[in-house]
Amino acid sequence: MAALVLPRDRLLGGMIGLVVGDALGVPVEFSHRSDLDRNPVRGMRGYGMHQQPLGAWSDDGALALAHAAAFIDHGWDARRHLEGFLAWLDEARWTANGKVFDVGITTRRAIVRFRRGTDPAEVGCRGERDNGNGSLMRILPASCWWAGSSTETIIQRVGEASALTHAHIRAQMCCVLHALITDRMLGQWPIAAALQDAGKRIAPFIPAEELPIFAPLLDGSCLELPRSKVPSDGYVVSTLIAACWCLHRHPGFAEAVLAAVNLGEDTDTTGAVVGGLAGLRGGFTGIPQVWTTCLPQSRMVIELATAFAEACLSTRR
Repeated sequence: MAALVLPRDRLLGGMIGLVVGDALGVPVEFSHRSDLDRNPVRGMRGYGMHQQPLGAWSDDGALALAHAAAFIDHGWDARRHLEGFLAWLDEARWTANGKVFDVGITTRRAIVRFRRGTDPAEVGCRGERDNGNGSLMRILPASCWWAGSSTETIIQRVGEASALTHAHIRAQMCCVLHALITDRMLGQWPIAAALQDAGKRIAPFIPAEELPIFAPLLDGSCLELPRSKVPSDGYVVSTLIAACWCLHRHPGFAEAVLAAVNLGEDTDTTGAVVGGLAGLRGGFTGIPQVWTTCLPQSRMVIELATAFAEACLSTRR
């Protein structure tokens, strides 16, 4: 593994930023963009779509926290990570208030397969219709864990992490792109340069039939889309495009995450993905304290994020 200094504050900001972005989006999930244009999200709201209290995060944040906890305790062990996902689904571990809600169909199917005894390498859903954003939304801990590794290692390991639930090559490659972007953003690269570099590194590994689908990311044209053309549905490619667009257009954490949420539709996941990467970029100190303190279990989130940052750093000492 190549030597790489990973600043603690950036790792901490990534994990906490993901949870904050998710929580900002929960109350307005499935809202139309036009409705949010009239009444935009400007801060934390309570209740709304899922009738959750102020600061509650969804499956996005809970599964990312489960990933982080498994990395801390076990490193990379697919079975242990799936056990964490199962503890979330069956026991409400890592949730904001002891309730599981808004579970993705593909994610649930994979976890149920694991519960029934299917081998961890086979539980992930592999069909073309299984390309929702359910692995991308929680992939940040894996992206951070293998930052600084070779491109081949990142492709293999992050692909495996995606495949715990989403095993189609498209979902895997979106998660790998996220990891390659993370690798550079931890080194303080701007998103445009990080995306360009990631595109060059991943392109030889994308199957020819998938290349047209990834073209807006590989050539960077997604960064120049007008807002009206930025997708914000639950498709994995849409979410990655929207995240890169928001990060490119908005340099501050708050501005980027609010821009993501106010795109509408899959607001919690777009918010989570942008929040994680914006947190890496600006660090924990760049996240408005008023948003972190209103998380229902802010102490737990911060302590787990801190332990995860230390674990990432310890693998590189």
